[in-house]
Amino acid sequence: MKRILSSLLLLCFLCLNMQAQSAGKTYEFRNGQWYNGKGFATATWYTTNGVLSKKAPAKIDSIIDLEGRWVVPPMGDAHCSSVTENPSASNTLNQYLGEGVFYLQMLGNTQEGRAATAPLLNKASAPDAVFANGVITCTLGYPFLEYEGPANKIKNPSQWGERYAELKTSQKMLGNGYWFIDNKVALEANWDKIKMQNPGVISIYLMDAQNNGGKEGKGLSAEVAKLVIKKAHKSGLRVFAHVETAEDLRLGLKLGVDGFANLPGHNWDGVGDSNKFELSAADIKTLVKKKIPLVLLLSHAQAAANRAAVQGFHKKTLKSLLDANVIVAMGSDDPQRTLRMELNYWFGLGELDDARTLKVLCENTPRAIFPNRKIGKIENGYEASFLVLTDNPLTNVLKARVQAFKVKNGVLLK
Repeated sequence: MKRILSSLLLLCFLCLNMQAQSAGKTYEFRNGQWYNGKGFATATWYTTNGVLSKKAPAKIDSIIDLEGRWVVPPMGDAHCSSVTENPSASNTLNQYLGEGVFYLQMLGNTQEGRAATAPLLNKASAPDAVFANGVITCTLGYPFLEYEGPANKIKNPSQWGERYAELKTSQKMLGNGYWFIDNKVALEANWDKIKMQNPGVISIYLMDAQNNGGKEGKGLSAEVAKLVIKKAHKSGLRVFAHVETAEDLRLGLKLGVDGFANLPGHNWDGVGDSNKFELSAADIKTLVKKKIPLVLLLSHAQAAANRAAVQGFHKKTLKSLLDANVIVAMGSDDPQRTLRMELNYWFGLGELDDARTLKVLCENTPRAIFPNRKIGKIENGYEASFLVLTDNPLTNVLKARVQAFKVKNGVLLK
């Protein structure tokens, strides 16, 4: 029986009572302003079996009047670090869902962290996620201390350097939070073990690789990185590279990585010049040509010594990337916070292009996480997941976090 719901209060009440039963139902969503990648257009859409359609199905269970509200695809966090290894993971996931973030990519986690959080994910009432598991670096390369310190009950990072001699011989998390790969022999000996952990993506570190690759405290050498990428692609796995310099990004492009986990110089303190982090026009052109997503992590520089210099670098770089239509993606990489801090930082830079930032949030980032799924767009045959907003995000992109309600794969959420 069709029910026309003209009141949002009634709709929210319906969501509370129907969430568990709405899967598989057919809905007509009328009088909405739907996002098309550039702006909004008034339209009617239908959801059947969790899929969007412009064509009315033979049977409609409910008609929902959106009353002119704005509809966008859900958001994503392409570098989520606040869920695994978190005893309050369920609360954090609720925050993500509340903010409209349906897709998460974990570019480094332990097996214990994955085991604890995986049951909470990939369902109607929680975000979908992909795990990289242990990161791949060189022996004693970055970021093994970030795993080894907590494993030895040393939670304060300031103490890791003081107890470095102890931690570098401990290696409790080797083969779990991180892998040491220095040559082809080590890769062959460990690759089946890496695959047995069922990663959804491979995470590698290139830290000034041309000059210091393979050295303690850095990351893979160029030669080993090439071997890892080739091995991953042969196994059908994408590779995201963490980089330090612009040269690292160029190396990653040359070797065929599938994405970059951060902007070169994302941790720059603003002291000295930014030359070694600056992307050239050729770099940007190659990123566009190869359609390689680039996660920026700009908010990591909030405590920079010379904040004005860092923000100037960020403003200039962000504009050049967006102007060139690079697939910029958004990520947080914050062990305690959701994507909110990163988005707030972008907004705080001033003169933010709301339309292009919305595209980063709702289209680029979800598709960077799940490139083989039909998400990130309101189109025929795409997954019926979207956010119904109470205000126009093109006047202020932060309004995308305030939703009247959400739909995830055809299921109404409160």
